[in-house]
Amino acid sequence: MTAKPKIKPEAKPGVRREPTQARAQQTIQTLFKAAAQILDKDGEAGLSTNKVAAAAGFSIGTLYQYFPSKEVLLRAMAAKGQDMVLQALEQYLAALELRPDVAQMDPQDLLRQAIRILLQGFATGKGFTQSLIRLGWSLEQPQETASVVRQVSDRLAIFFERIHHPALPTPTTAQLFVLSRSVIGTLRSASLEKSPLLGSAALEDALVQMAWALLARK
Repeated sequence: MTAKPKIKPEAKPGVRREPTQARAQQTIQTLFKAAAQILDKDGEAGLSTNKVAAAAGFSIGTLYQYFPSKEVLLRAMAAKGQDMVLQALEQYLAALELRPDVAQMDPQDLLRQAIRILLQGFATGKGFTQSLIRLGWSLEQPQETASVVRQVSDRLAIFFERIHHPALPTPTTAQLFVLSRSVIGTLRSASLEKSPLLGSAALEDALVQMAWALLARK
């Protein structure tokens, strides 16, 4: 078996200095947390680099070492959120691939858990709040979103090929294209529209039903 391809987060767009040391990473996380709290309380209009630096307990110069503008900070936070989703999906799929009984597991439950990871990360909020996720979608760069969707699609192709589940044959390229764009496109729309379906079992069920109808062995 060839080495397992993993979902690899891309470099953060516009970040002035990429943190590598533990202290720098902690600084970044503190800035992100402060920005998210201000965003939830005051909205994007009330968010500024000066407010973020003050709330985080740093000088504005420290913030500018990493983020030259508010827009770069927000896009970096959105990219971090995407990375978290991709990492969670990778961990889930990789763990299943190591299970000797994966081919006997409930196929719809396998799909549901993968969709739930995407749903929580790209719409309902896990690790980041719904307001931040919504802002991330509003600031999205099409090529960056397309890259994330391709990574999800490619990783799922490897997963289905490896588990040899009798009810879930390896999907075609067209099936995976439709599935990945439909799921993430739906989550994007639900987030931007502030849909009341966010967080509901009905939305998750509908996505699972769509995936099952598309992928299940006829």
